[in-house]
Amino acid sequence: MDQQILHKYFRGETNEDEERRIIEWTENSPENRDRFLEERKFYDIALFMNTEEKAQPKKAKTIMMVKWSMGIAASIIVILSCGLLWKEYQYSTIPLALQSVTVPPGQRAQITLADGTTVWLNAQSTLKYDKDFGLKNRDVQLDGEAYFEVAHDKKLPFYVNTDMNKIGVVGTRFNVCAYSGTDFFEAALVEGVIDIYEHNGVKPIVRMQPDEIFYAADGKYKRSRMRSDDFLRWKEGLYCFDDTPLDDLLSRLEKYYNVKFIVKNKEVLNYKCTGKFKEQDGVEHVLRVIQKDNPFKYTVQEDGKTIIIE
Repeated sequence: MDQQILHKYFRGETNEDEERRIIEWTENSPENRDRFLEERKFYDIALFMNTEEKAQPKKAKTIMMVKWSMGIAASIIVILSCGLLWKEYQYSTIPLALQSVTVPPGQRAQITLADGTTVWLNAQSTLKYDKDFGLKNRDVQLDGEAYFEVAHDKKLPFYVNTDMNKIGVVGTRFNVCAYSGTDFFEAALVEGVIDIYEHNGVKPIVRMQPDEIFYAADGKYKRSRMRSDDFLRWKEGLYCFDDTPLDDLLSRLEKYYNVKFIVKNKEVLNYKCTGKFKEQDGVEHVLRVIQKDNPFKYTVQEDGKTIIIE
């Protein structure tokens, strides 16, 4: 795929035919998908650096680093989607010597931790970790959805802590969805092995194998096989749903776009939805596509944040 066309797509300037060609190309092979992600990464880094140079022409290029108290530096790279700049992210030191990265609605971020672990954060997600991460432990706290490619280290296991459950790994690739304020937890394993614990548990309640999904909701556990990894493509800016109940889809859209749905007719929550949507298309585009197969009406309130579904 030509680099110029990919960059045109990143700028949101492609037509429907070009978008179709790009999506088909990325789906054709894992190599094409990796190439797409690499081009996205380099495009966003260049965008950020060019913007910084224009704003501060006399200053040297900034290297973003977090200094450890023991003199070890960890390079933190956040890949910005849809032209969002670094200043729009919340990156801060909070009490108890924790570092925090928060992604706003409708955006994504890619972070490289000190141990070489790569993390993709979805919209309205927050990742916290110790200031000296990688020295004595590799523990992180997640509120939201994230995809992890964990660097292998047998001597120092990697733990993902959420409000409901904890995940323990050595080196692997997996996705976690666990927003605070809900009773839903989901883990999908792509490669390697992971152990699922209760929040404060010592012994794992289940050991997952590749291509498995683990759910926890309302105090009940469920384990199944992945039919497709399309739903993990949010890190590419694509939201994919396959026979998903409208109730679940609306819940995710609320997180992705920072909106609130009010459903007057509860029967519509049983509708099943299948489709692929670009993140940048927005929530109303998703609703209009769903309307083609499911009869319902919606209105957006004046605040632009409340959507009523009839």
